[in-house]
Amino acid sequence: KIMKRFKTLFLMLAVAAMAFTSCQDEESEMIGTDPNTNSASSETSDLLLRTSARDGSSDDILDGNSCSSIVLPVVAEVNGQEITIVNESQFSLVADIMAQFIGDDDEVTLQFPVTVELSNYTEVVVSSQAELEQLQQACAQADQAEEDLINCLDIAYPMTVLTYDANIEQTGSLSLSSDQELYAFIGDLEDGEDFFSIQYPISLMGEGSSTTTITSDAELMAELNECEAASDAQQELEDELEDRVEDLEEFLANTTFTVESGVDAGVDFTSDFADFTFTFANDTSIEVYNTLTNTLMSNIDATFDIVTNAEGELMIELSFTGANDFEILVDTFTVTDFSNGMLELTSTTNSAFTLVFSAE
Repeated sequence: KIMKRFKTLFLMLAVAAMAFTSCQDEESEMIGTDPNTNSASSETSDLLLRTSARDGSSDDILDGNSCSSIVLPVVAEVNGQEITIVNESQFSLVADIMAQFIGDDDEVTLQFPVTVELSNYTEVVVSSQAELEQLQQACAQADQAEEDLINCLDIAYPMTVLTYDANIEQTGSLSLSSDQELYAFIGDLEDGEDFFSIQYPISLMGEGSSTTTITSDAELMAELNECEAASDAQQELEDELEDRVEDLEEFLANTTFTVESGVDAGVDFTSDFADFTFTFANDTSIEVYNTLTNTLMSNIDATFDIVTNAEGELMIELSFTGANDFEILVDTFTVTDFSNGMLELTSTTNSAFTLVFSAE
């Protein structure tokens, strides 16, 4: 399954260094026990590092790795079809090829060597599938260590940080203008020697146009931890839904069904389809066969599509054209159950319309 989590390679990657020019204050400022003063190992530093790490999830459909991204262009073989991907808009071509058939194992093979940009903003050349899989394994380890990239909130730049030495004397200030600059600044800190504090207030941007003003480290940690927890919970639900979609695809692919039951507003129409079978092909077409005449109903163009809604419900859209007698089956249905060879459906627009298919 293609990974959808946002992660970083903190467990395996060397931290990138970037030089910044500090402006020395004319007089030192003692900060004492300022709760907003941080070292390299403070919780605030960890959260800032994970918030500013490079997000490599946009091309997960290619490399299955949210900790890195492939530098384009790249040549890939997708389910046996070779394509050249020049920009991110062409990722949809990969998705289209994968969607041609359900219930199969999608495979992407890259033409090596490829250049990969890591979560610490450095680039490496990957020469083989084995090396690519090593990066994937390191990403999985980062996930297990709960070192996920925090992508639910963005920092509104510029952001100013005040720097201090081991004697707790202010040495300067830096204006950071991007995630990459912040990541390099945090990564370059020497634990026990370098300290910093954020010059508040700062702003965090969420989905849409929402903005939150932050006035302390305590508020910053609370906001980032809260959004990370909510994001993780949402990701778990999405992963569970994706698993259910794959299970349903395997259940339907190349399986022949009969109509076990069909009821619309109390009217039973099951017998109308007693002489027909329905084979759900893995190309999302449906073959309708007349068992009475032993003929394939070639005049009927029938398809199905598995979809989900915002509430995480699994649905099937059925389409039948070419025969008026089958129009009653045209609808979008909620999948109430699929097990033991039975597919149970309820119309999304009319709860009194139920349809049950039974596998032969």
